[in-house]
Amino acid sequence: MVNLTVQQGTGRLTAREREVLSLVAAGISNKGIARALQVSPNTVKFHLAAILDKLDAASRAEAVVAALRRGDLTL
Repeated sequence: MVNLTVQQGTGRLTAREREVLSLVAAGISNKGIARALQVSPNTVKFHLAAILDKLDAASRAEAVVAALRRGDLTL
């Protein structure tokens, strides 16, 4: 299993958004993320929309790449 961590201190993403992004980077589906975080799938969608907006990304994959480039996410 790949160990993915999101760097703290970005100032842009909330702690929960960083947590969601880490799970997205691990290839977890929205339903899987919802189960892992004990929230509804709609809540996950809300967080993903905020992440995409903050990272100026058009997709989950693009958000992961943007976070990697910014140093917000490490593999």
